[in-house]
Amino acid sequence: MIKKILTHFAARLDEYLRQRFPQPEGVAEAGFIGNGPEERPCKLIVSLVNIEREAAGGISAGLSRSGSEYMRNYPSLLLNLDLMLAAVYDEKRYAESLSVLSETLLFIQSHPFFELDGQKYTVEIVTLSAQDINNFWTTLGGQYYPSVMCKLRRLTIDAQEASGSSSIAREPNVRLTK
Repeated sequence: MIKKILTHFAARLDEYLRQRFPQPEGVAEAGFIGNGPEERPCKLIVSLVNIEREAAGGISAGLSRSGSEYMRNYPSLLLNLDLMLAAVYDEKRYAESLSVLSETLLFIQSHPFFELDGQKYTVEIVTLSAQDINNFWTTLGGQYYPSVMCKLRRLTIDAQEASGSSSIAREPNVRLTK
């Protein structure tokens, strides 16, 4: 599901950016922001950097009662994805990378949500401290690229929905006898 969401978001962003920066190979894609010896892709890279549990949805005990039966059911897992959107361009194209990042910010501001498979997701910009930015880019190898951190909210993981069967998400009913 995470791959599907990231590739969908990156495709929407790419469609928007291609109107302003026509490149046959595309302008945005989901991928890893690394510092390898290979050539820079000269694209806006959408990369997953963290997954966090959304506590606002509450945490359930996992038991429900129906008459004299108790059934173990596991509540859906509500998640937020931290995404780094980085303009990974060669040094000679630094000014272009700033333009791509500026247009990316306009896209996020003008398209703060999207739907995929009937689920609505929101995207918002997150402010990082200078220390957080330094730690992030140091972990990736020390090469900094113009970037912005975003939070994609409302990813729901539910084993019962994903499997189409209750066997993964629930244990057998337990009957109480008097």
